[in-house]
Amino acid sequence: MDKVSEFVCGLDSEMSSFVMSPKTVMMKSPNSVQVKSPKHIQMKGKLVCQSGPTNTYVVSTPIGDMEIISCPRGLHSLQQMAPNDKDFIPSPGTMVTVKSQMYQDNGYTYKPAVLCVQWLQHYFAADKSNLNSTPPVCSSVYQTGTFTEAVCKTLQNKVTFGQLISYGSLASMCGNARACRAVGMAMRNNQISLIMPCHRVIQSGGKVGNYSGGQKNKIKEWLLKHEGAEI
Repeated sequence: MDKVSEFVCGLDSEMSSFVMSPKTVMMKSPNSVQVKSPKHIQMKGKLVCQSGPTNTYVVSTPIGDMEIISCPRGLHSLQQMAPNDKDFIPSPGTMVTVKSQMYQDNGYTYKPAVLCVQWLQHYFAADKSNLNSTPPVCSSVYQTGTFTEAVCKTLQNKVTFGQLISYGSLASMCGNARACRAVGMAMRNNQISLIMPCHRVIQSGGKVGNYSGGQKNKIKEWLLKHEGAEI
């Protein structure tokens, strides 16, 4: 068994052993990114959707700690915990591992979170052959039939590792060539970073453009160089 498989199996086994305790204290993480949707309700600091309560995991990566929020059925969020790139120092040798999780005793096996950790390991190892199998995203994250859903799914499925696309071209691929601004808004509000690769969307003139509202442009450049994109 390779190191990736060994780690994931161990994590899956560990998470499946937890049992809900009536004395469990629900703590709300100050860094939690919570996706707001009509299908979501808030319960004692925990985000709950139709598929069950979420759990939050902090994962170490070469671009700093990332936060995974997942319900039993799919991801709700994958984001860097740092608010900007002011102190960004890439660490290519950092292993992708789970550092902590918010709720220890919830009775669920969060398979989407396990798959997300595995996917991140492949991504930062530039293992392109294993990136097509992405972890599921909860259906509550994007409303079905919206332009935002079309943008995110088109980007995920059509713009692969190392490829670049302009806002206008992505809008055209989604059926509305004039919707560049709407594409930009969808990218800015993207909750599932890397997997929904908004960092691959650049300006029509070839400039890299902003990332996370201009707060993480250094990180965008690093990600594109990591993928071998021509920038």
